[in-house]
Amino acid sequence: MKRRIQGLRETTQTSSDGVPDGVFLVRVDRAQYRWHPAKPFYTLRLSVLEPHELAGRVISGRVYCTAKALWKLGWFLRDFLYDPDLLGREEVDEKALAGLRGVV
Repeated sequence: MKRRIQGLRETTQTSSDGVPDGVFLVRVDRAQYRWHPAKPFYTLRLSVLEPHELAGRVISGRVYCTAKALWKLGWFLRDFLYDPDLLGREEVDEKALAGLRGVV
């Protein structure tokens, strides 16, 4: 079955304000937990630090907290050098996430 979704074409076009594909050093500006009955997640706001020509640009995304997706959350926390004590206690502190740096 085919469905027509109005406005879908605009999502595939690259804009001059967007961040191009690549590898970036970023800093977590904000992380916020969002509860959903089936798929709880964290929304992330990341600021690009390097490359310098893209510094200041923002990347937004989600990291899901479902049992199936915990490996991604764990990867994110370890890669961004999240506090190992909090990680050992299975705690995620939104304030502790702010300021972390990593590569995406």
